[in-house]
Amino acid sequence: MKVKICGTGSPADLACAVAAGADAIGFLMGITHVTQDAVSCAEAASMIATLPPFIEPVAVTHLQKPTDLILIARESHCTTLQIQDMVSLEDIDEVRSALPYLRIIKAVHVMDASAVDAAKYFAEAADAILLDTRTADRIGGTGIVHDWSISAKIVEESRVPVILAGGLTPENVAEAVRRVRPYAVDVHTGVKKDGVRNAARTLAFVANARAAALALTLQ
Repeated sequence: MKVKICGTGSPADLACAVAAGADAIGFLMGITHVTQDAVSCAEAASMIATLPPFIEPVAVTHLQKPTDLILIARESHCTTLQIQDMVSLEDIDEVRSALPYLRIIKAVHVMDASAVDAAKYFAEAADAILLDTRTADRIGGTGIVHDWSISAKIVEESRVPVILAGGLTPENVAEAVRRVRPYAVDVHTGVKKDGVRNAARTLAFVANARAAALALTLQ
């Protein structure tokens, strides 16, 4: 089970995620909706330069224009791009043509069963699909759980890896893994305490996700 810790806003946040054994670390850049923990490309690049091997830096952005997406990835030195807002398949292809090394994740917001078709649509161009929740003013980091039965259907039918996000916590991630069986899980607000990334909660999240995945393989 792969685990991404998102919303890395400081070197302390980064150290916390690394110590917990995260496989990927997300940096929020190019933000147009409400969020916390946004950083500049330069700040992300500075933190990424200190990452140990085998941990993937992910640029998480609300921007939509291919030129802006390309710039975010280049300036931050991230090797994966997570697109939270709406783009076309042609937009994704344009980014890929400019940066062939880049892995591209497209977020799909699971508000109802229409997410199944949306996930199939974006799987034609993206390397992975991330299932998230949204509100009127937030397109990520909501802390809200969506309908996992829809997510499980998307996982079952997807031709690309599916990452589960949206309201995950150390307390519910094991159940989420058992019910949805995603390729990876992603957490932001669920490992905070009093608004700050918490080392114990981050460690517990990673451990609980991996333990649940291991138990599935042993069944």
